[in-house]
Amino acid sequence: MTDPETPAPETAEQKPPDDDPGGGGESLLVVDDDPFIARLLEIELKAAGYDVRVASDGEQALAAAQERPPQLVLADVMMPNMDGFELTRRLRQDPRTATVSVIMLTARGLSADKLEGFAIGADDYIVKPFDTPELLARIRGVLNRASDTRSLSPMTGLAGNIAIEDEIERRVASGDPFAVLYVDLDRFKAYNDRYGFLRGDEAIRETARVIGEATAQIVGADTFVGHAGGDDFVVVVPPEHATVTAQQIVQMFD
Repeated sequence: MTDPETPAPETAEQKPPDDDPGGGGESLLVVDDDPFIARLLEIELKAAGYDVRVASDGEQALAAAQERPPQLVLADVMMPNMDGFELTRRLRQDPRTATVSVIMLTARGLSADKLEGFAIGADDYIVKPFDTPELLARIRGVLNRASDTRSLSPMTGLAGNIAIEDEIERRVASGDPFAVLYVDLDRFKAYNDRYGFLRGDEAIRETARVIGEATAQIVGADTFVGHAGGDDFVVVVPPEHATVTAQQIVQMFD
């Protein structure tokens, strides 16, 4: 039983502002329809220094993740309205949350459940009742692996935001002139809404292929292509090649 003066667990609607991270560390979203387990996880994870939000089912968690993507979702498998499997599928299908790490919690240790979880994109799987030190170690391991791969876009394999920033900083420091092209797909949201996220992902990957091929044809080795996320790409080229490279990308895409 919790102390009556203990504040209620923070729900997904009670999101703190981004400049007030609560726990002070990486952002986690706990999803469990059992309020006791949700509260226990919130206490343990905040004590470990994490910024924790809590949702009571998959639908609430999906809305919270889309509004402010966490770095990791800790989701129960068996929940009403939307279970952990469907939540993970929806997270992976949405460009806003496709790279969020997911650890699934379940009271069933069935191999079939684990295989399904991994097949739809879960990063780890923990059977209840769990040992808190092991849980914390699993969370840290998943976050560390995500950090190691964060420099690449998982959807396109192109350099991600961190690598884009590093490349531009490197070029500025070198003192050599360069041009930055920003590539954005017109009406991509409408396309996604009409044809679905899977078709949208295909369009993003095809755009990445076109940009890479166009820059290779025009510039050759002295170029950089990055995927900033969603339908946004960054291309760095010598200034004298900027206009013709942009024209080639548009021509090949059309």
